[in-house]
Amino acid sequence: MLERTPQTEKELSAADMAYGGIIDLVLNSELRPGERTSVNLLAARLDLGRTPVKEAITRLQTEGLLSVAGRSGTMVNRIDHAQTEQLFALRRALEDFAADFAVQNATAKDIQQIKKCLQKLGRSNSTSEFVRANVEFHSLIVAAAGNPFLIRFYGQLQIQLQIVTYLVRRGFDPKAADIRQKEHAAIVRALEKRDAAALKNTLRTHVLTTERAILATLSADNERREKLVRRK
Repeated sequence: MLERTPQTEKELSAADMAYGGIIDLVLNSELRPGERTSVNLLAARLDLGRTPVKEAITRLQTEGLLSVAGRSGTMVNRIDHAQTEQLFALRRALEDFAADFAVQNATAKDIQQIKKCLQKLGRSNSTSEFVRANVEFHSLIVAAAGNPFLIRFYGQLQIQLQIVTYLVRRGFDPKAADIRQKEHAAIVRALEKRDAAALKNTLRTHVLTTERAILATLSADNERREKLVRRK
């Protein structure tokens, strides 16, 4: 049986750092969809070696965030209307599945953590704070189901959804945040009551609110791009 050497563990740690660093560049709009980069440029920006950056790029390519095309280099993939609908359809399916088990398996500690995250959401006053707290909130709901495979798949999906949300952000909207906060509170109440039907319904309502807002922004962006092309 092979054992990891200290060097291998170090390389894995560096690859994880590169993976997280590239995602942060995208989330902070320092790498935009369609923008080309390279292993050398990313290694310099992240202050890491080429090997861990290459490993991270391969992983992100598999997850659909990046594309690699020979001499054209590495590029952040664009996410279109159809892909966004597919991501949200999968999210609804996974959260629906999680609801049945969350009402059965959620501990008092789980619910307390979710309530603390709800408070954090309520204190958010920027898009970045709200999006990150929102990811944590929904991840805690899913984690309460107690299925490690579901947790892993949902985590991968959340990365994609988080990126979509950041790519279409238009500044913090207090009114929209208030609506979503009320939806979050309804989700917590349903979980506390151990009501699977109510939990599924509140989760679906919340997801549809978010999906519609993002799709509307994507459609508006597409119309603007088409007008610019026609003018040229």
